[in-house]
Amino acid sequence: MRTACWYGVLVLAVVGLAGMGGCATSEQAEGEGEPDTTATQSTPDPPGPDLAPQSEEIRTVQLYRGTDERNFPITALRSGDPLTLEFDLMQQKGQPLSVYFYHADRSWTRDLSPTQFLESYHNDKLLDYRQSQGTVVPYVHYEYRFPNDDIRFRLSGNYILRVTKQGQPEAVLFERAFFVTDDTGSLQIGTEPIPVPGQRQQSVRPVAQFTPPSALGGDPFGYTVCFVRNGRLPDTRCEDRPLVGQQPKLVFELDRSRAFDPTTADYTVDLGNLRAGRGVENTNRTVTPFQVLLEPDYAQFSGRDLDASLNGQIVVRAALDSYANPALRAEYVRTTFAFVPPNEQPLSGDVMVAGSFSGMDPGRGTRMQWQPGRRRYEGDVLLKQGRYQYFYSASDPLLQRAIQQSQLRRQNTFIAFMYYRDPSQRTDRLLRVTSVQR
Repeated sequence: MRTACWYGVLVLAVVGLAGMGGCATSEQAEGEGEPDTTATQSTPDPPGPDLAPQSEEIRTVQLYRGTDERNFPITALRSGDPLTLEFDLMQQKGQPLSVYFYHADRSWTRDLSPTQFLESYHNDKLLDYRQSQGTVVPYVHYEYRFPNDDIRFRLSGNYILRVTKQGQPEAVLFERAFFVTDDTGSLQIGTEPIPVPGQRQQSVRPVAQFTPPSALGGDPFGYTVCFVRNGRLPDTRCEDRPLVGQQPKLVFELDRSRAFDPTTADYTVDLGNLRAGRGVENTNRTVTPFQVLLEPDYAQFSGRDLDASLNGQIVVRAALDSYANPALRAEYVRTTFAFVPPNEQPLSGDVMVAGSFSGMDPGRGTRMQWQPGRRRYEGDVLLKQGRYQYFYSASDPLLQRAIQQSQLRRQNTFIAFMYYRDPSQRTDRLLRVTSVQR
């Protein structure tokens, strides 16, 4: 039976609330009338955006702010840098495609009609596409920037874009999440290390301090902060109960039990030149597509950190800056990942490799196969030349124990998203976003 809320002892002690009962189950909550909006119940963490499966014809989807491919896809309402969408269609010839936009609340439920969040057309055409130049594997590269004259947003919040066959909103090729902020109020983020018995690395608890804009008044309720580590939206953790002792400043901190634990280290690999070194063991250029074998990653060691600021993004242009046009001339290579588990013994359940190429979602990653002769897992992913962040995922508790006992702490990027439940809009506005590296 899943409970509908939880209570943090530290928060209760600071706020000084007393006499609160236990958390009602979802079954008990049914039929008890409207919820008490003055109660300090925390809502469950969102599961991350529920995106449509990506077509096998689509590769290397990039969505970033401005011109820096490492930027997270966040823009400010009316005055922010435009977002850039790039992707490849694995075909000989290109064709016009369509893009549609959806608004979502902080839990990623699509909630409004286009007229409520758009000041312009409800969709747009993707007409900027070009054939790859001199590549062994042919593809068509698409580019699109927004907001633009045809697409203008009137409301902040979580958004999802959908790319489809031209004029067919249900013929989905892929979906991606992005964010539009009001850029209002003052938001600061810090982190607190949390020692855990038997765990070599400390867990990390992010803490946010927010000063609401005067236009929203002094009511401390209705605000929620969500924390994302290293671009992993599926592992978003939220808190909607502020500590109000410093009003008008509101302080939000996760309960210690919900701090971010050590996890399989994030690795980065540079496929820019395809030469041995920097994570590449060898390259075979006699096959189509070219084949690259990466150096094996060991569960008991920390990850290769060639670019700590990738934040879950794919970098192509900056990785091939010696090319005249990297987006069109980069090769696609069959990339073999190799993971050596604890004690070189197979784990129970599936082992997945995921990363920038799967939207940092292990559920959309690639299942690896155990290779008895090499005592390791291997998995192939077709990747465009560039820089990628990746990690391994498995349900076996043996892997998590090995990480807790052996991994050295790596630098993490935490992003804080501050939401406000606006009664007049009947959705969550995104007031401000900030980040910190720890």
